[in-house]
Amino acid sequence: MKSNLDPKIESALCYVPFIGWIAAIIFLIIEKNAEVRFNAVQGLVLMVALWVLSFVMGITIILLVLSPIVWLLGIILQIVLAFKAYQGQKVVLPVIGNLSQQLLGKVAAK
Repeated sequence: MKSNLDPKIESALCYVPFIGWIAAIIFLIIEKNAEVRFNAVQGLVLMVALWVLSFVMGITIILLVLSPIVWLLGIILQIVLAFKAYQGQKVVLPVIGNLSQQLLGKVAAK
């Protein structure tokens, strides 16, 4: 099965706030394009990182106040990444991008 969407649109959909993780999982399963698969994994890792960071910040009362700011910055980052992906630009986030490339390498090796 393959989608009939442009790879730039597929890559951008992987970063859409709140629903991008669904598109990322679907494209990771059905898409063979390396760029789309990278954006799908990076989008998933970014979302998981935001969830974990928010959870950890929620454990302490002091950091709980900063949690909405982290979510807002995360949403802004996802929107920027979606626009960059739509324009065909590859953005590799410092830690998350490297982890995404390693995860893709492990999946491709199997």
